[in-house]
Amino acid sequence: MNELETLNMLLRAIGSSPVNSLQTDHPDAGNAKDTMDRIRGRAQRRGWWCNIDYDVTLEPNASDEVVMIGVVSSLVLNDRAYTLRGNKLYNKHTQSSKIYSTVHATRIVRVLDWDDMPPVMQEYCAYYAAAEFVRDELEDPQKESSMRESASASLLDLKKQDLEEGQYNIFAKPRVLRARSGIRPYGRDNSRFTGDPDA
Repeated sequence: MNELETLNMLLRAIGSSPVNSLQTDHPDAGNAKDTMDRIRGRAQRRGWWCNIDYDVTLEPNASDEVVMIGVVSSLVLNDRAYTLRGNKLYNKHTQSSKIYSTVHATRIVRVLDWDDMPPVMQEYCAYYAAAEFVRDELEDPQKESSMRESASASLLDLKKQDLEEGQYNIFAKPRVLRARSGIRPYGRDNSRFTGDPDA
């Protein structure tokens, strides 16, 4: 279900006429697209097999900045002196976005564009967005409930495929990835370590 098909699905759900393009002046299409984008980002935030990159080397550009490509929802770095601010890495020790050496990321969760998502995720996001759109535009509890039931069924399929393709194990957890990368948060010299409540 591509982005245009999903947009028209949302429009039909509120009894509005379909469109032929994502770039349209249709009065309801803008709100529908905003809802789709919000749900697309929310659904991918936790990280799935299809939007996680492991062991990535980040290189500074000619301006001595590490600029992330696309939208990143989560970033686990080998060196905790760095964090993500906006779309750039930020050095917490120098209070600057100037980076003069490569930085290793053990895990990056990216927010994929609609048409880059696998079909099972597109379907889940489509029904989820439709439920939210109906709630906001129509306030029709029965139709909203029907869409949420479809979203729940699609979520089960999404989780099943995630387990099959992700092949997760204990070594893929962020805390273990940091430990295997040589980070020593409990050593004497922990001046570069900052507390992580999820560690």
